[in-house]
Amino acid sequence: MTGPVEDERAVAADVPFATRAFEVIWPEAPLPPAPRWPPGSWLLLTDEHPAALGRAVALALALAETGDEALSLPQDDFGELPGFLAGRPVRGVVFLTGAPHAYHDPEDARELLRTVSSVVARLDRGVRFHLVTQARDEPGLVFLRGLIRVLACERPDLRASIVDFDARSDVDTLARELRADAPEDEVRWRHDVRYAARLTRVAPAAEVPAGPGAYVVTGGFGSLGLATARWLADHGATRIVLSGRRGGVADLPGVDVVVVAGDLAEPGVADRLIAEATAGGLALRGIVHAAGVFTEDAEAVWRARVLGTRRLHEATSESQPVWWLLCSPATALFGSPGRVAGATADAWLDAFAAWRRSRGLPAAITRVGAGQVSPAVWRPYFSAVLEEFVHHGEEPGSP
Repeated sequence: MTGPVEDERAVAADVPFATRAFEVIWPEAPLPPAPRWPPGSWLLLTDEHPAALGRAVALALALAETGDEALSLPQDDFGELPGFLAGRPVRGVVFLTGAPHAYHDPEDARELLRTVSSVVARLDRGVRFHLVTQARDEPGLVFLRGLIRVLACERPDLRASIVDFDARSDVDTLARELRADAPEDEVRWRHDVRYAARLTRVAPAAEVPAGPGAYVVTGGFGSLGLATARWLADHGATRIVLSGRRGGVADLPGVDVVVVAGDLAEPGVADRLIAEATAGGLALRGIVHAAGVFTEDAEAVWRARVLGTRRLHEATSESQPVWWLLCSPATALFGSPGRVAGATADAWLDAFAAWRRSRGLPAAITRVGAGQVSPAVWRPYFSAVLEEFVHHGEEPGSP
């Protein structure tokens, strides 16, 4: 599931927002018949979690029933992967992940990404790579979509795919999925029905979320954050709390502006933001999380977008906002060469927003373009985003 990367015209003031809004939908995609392959070999790798190890054993037995054989390589020996593959041709390399709860902590999820990426880096041309998950909407596994989308751009020779199963899907279904060698790169099995990801344009409904109350804007001293703060001020905000690593100054006449300097990923910073916003009993109306949108450094990307989001989620457990807008570049949808950190962080944000909504908590994603532009462009663009903001339910077309 790939598509063109947005250019700067996509954030120009005269481009209607509805024409540049995209979502992933999940239409049914029946599994095609398996080609008439001769018996072949598969390499099964796991993250060493017991659930993954058990599923790998069951998958090996299911493949054996079709005449194929399954080989395995312990995680400690992943460095030997090139030599292992050179000595025995395999039809595909399959990486099975463990139980969702093992990746609820973003740091554990990132370690999984490092492991999977190390495997991908050692694969030669001519072998297909499959990621297999049972995510149950856990962002710490769903975020691997971002890796697959980048690999579609960087390593099309791998034909990398991710297949997610629900609890009802048995290993025989997985064996059929692998042997079918279908073209889709992102697949879900739900209640024995197969779905494939498709990218489509959507037109958000209109709703103006501003007005009297308190607002928190992270990344508040970048061009996007300042443009957002000015828009909120123009639309009646009572108090705006701006967050940035080094702080700053914002002139917003008629608005109570509070600056909280610090790294949002550090413990306590998000709590200070919410405490300042709600001081004196003022209601927390909205949060715009724009920190790290244009950051290129992999460590900073993960800290700002993923750890920062988790800190805000935890800090609002007792003071939920009316709405929460997460700003994300388009790499989570389209992929982009060399942008694994950004694409996976943004895919984590997508999944986390859906995870919150499934629990009755507000969250929505807005795409903010591929590169930094001037405040003169961002301000009308973000005005369009907020004025067409809608409190989403489930992902469109989600099975």
